[in-house]
Amino acid sequence: MTFLILGILGGLIHVSNEQVHLFEKHAATDIAQRLDGPNRRVEVKANVGPEALWGDIHSVAIHASGFRASGLPFFTEPKRSQRGLVRDLQIDLTDFSLGKLHVQKMQAEIPDCHFDFPLAVNHRKIRLSRSGVGHGEVVVGQDDLEQFVLAKYHEIRRVSVKIDKDKIFIDGTGEFLIFKASFTVIARLECIDGNTLHLTHARVLIDGLPADEGVRKVLLDVLDPVVDVDRDLDLHGAIRVQGLTLRDGQLRAEGVAVIPDAPSTGSTEKSTPLGHKL
Repeated sequence: MTFLILGILGGLIHVSNEQVHLFEKHAATDIAQRLDGPNRRVEVKANVGPEALWGDIHSVAIHASGFRASGLPFFTEPKRSQRGLVRDLQIDLTDFSLGKLHVQKMQAEIPDCHFDFPLAVNHRKIRLSRSGVGHGEVVVGQDDLEQFVLAKYHEIRRVSVKIDKDKIFIDGTGEFLIFKASFTVIARLECIDGNTLHLTHARVLIDGLPADEGVRKVLLDVLDPVVDVDRDLDLHGAIRVQGLTLRDGQLRAEGVAVIPDAPSTGSTEKSTPLGHKL
């Protein structure tokens, strides 16, 4: 009897694994279709046990690289069933662009994410319905910030960005409301509201000389905030920054990570894997 039970259980696990591998393939393909770039690559891996037969999945890992997107490609759909559970959702994105910013790396690990299990069983589609709260990190290089500043601020004609020793060094030329000049800004970056990265304790030079307060204000009003995470990257609150590190040419931002609710536009039937609406 014991061997019979083990045999049946083994068969169920085998079927479950076949279904999971099929989901991995289809999910990776569908996610890739929602991303731009000829070199985009997407891989989805699931770690399951017999609990997967009733919608309890140990972990799902999403790896993607070499793509462009206007904003976050993953959302939840709260109105869907929450019977399915992914105990550990891991997202690892490298060498990609969101909006005008190239990002070296974005990683998140989010526990206890729920999905529509009946939809998965009946239609082999995965739609997240509720996100847990986890931890995330974003890494951006100084060259990436250079190109971002040029693309975002039309007043800036030339710019060089260096990052080191907890400071950002910005040199450039620009045409502003009341003057045209070369400038240098040496400052720290701080994020008080979890979303906007502000220049603080800034030292400003205009044509090599300390700027007066009026000119200083005009320049900082143009450049600050350097990055608005939700507006510039269209992340919809996916990451709330709690700490910044500026070292060796890299900006690292880390904080709370979630999969946000999808914007309420259109039908939930037209959505990509993991709940992204078309």
